[in-house]
Amino acid sequence: MKTRVELKNELLYLFLIILVTISFSLTTHSPNRIYLLSGVLGILLILTWFTRAFVLYSGRKISQYSEVIHRVSLRERFFTYFVLPILFYSSLLLFIYFNTSFFMDIVLIIISTILLLILFLNVKSSFKKIYSLSSQTRAVFDFICIASFYMLSSVAIRIGTHIWFFFFLLFLFSSLFFWSDIKIHRKESTASLIMTLVSSAFVTLSSGVFLNTNIFIIPAISTLSFYLILSLWNVRFAGKLKLIDYLPPFIYSVLALIIILKL
Repeated sequence: MKTRVELKNELLYLFLIILVTISFSLTTHSPNRIYLLSGVLGILLILTWFTRAFVLYSGRKISQYSEVIHRVSLRERFFTYFVLPILFYSSLLLFIYFNTSFFMDIVLIIISTILLLILFLNVKSSFKKIYSLSSQTRAVFDFICIASFYMLSSVAIRIGTHIWFFFFLLFLFSSLFFWSDIKIHRKESTASLIMTLVSSAFVTLSSGVFLNTNIFIIPAISTLSFYLILSLWNVRFAGKLKLIDYLPPFIYSVLALIIILKL
């Protein structure tokens, strides 16, 4: 019964988020800028859920014989539990603002809402792990990083800025989300920073190769490069050293590249 009540709370939050996001989509070009209020309400709803979840579920008794409560470190989880979800939702709002298809807006809102539901459930579950995130929760955050990067790179190419500024934004976005993955896995170091910058340069250069294609292919290619690097990182973070463990991301990327270029 308790699980059902908790799930109803998540569904209520998500229903409200859907409503304000659709409102944002319908009013993006209204003269009174009411869409700004809808966007802020959506962000506040997400922040409220994570704050409530942290307060209610981030502590547990150190043993069944003690009343001492051990809580998850807010400082260590602040980026993953507060900053990254807001970046994801803000990316969605920016994409909707520059998109011209209401149907695509609805599809993205539905997909993003499903992602948020999975994230909510995994975050609540991960509170049982005081010292680290569960592998499933890390996978959800990785997918959110990929989705956020795609939406932001799509926005960057659509706003029609100078090509060098577009490359700068692409490098900036990829660095931000690569570093997000570093923080999720708690691998911060000077070597990790260098690896982040080199990987971001690879994503940017791979997009430059397809510069003469259309505005739909370039974000897809950059996201595919981002996915490839992120997947290889995760294989390494999992402690796998065999060459065969690194082959699937390359195979998936090649197949996806063929499909993208044929569109």
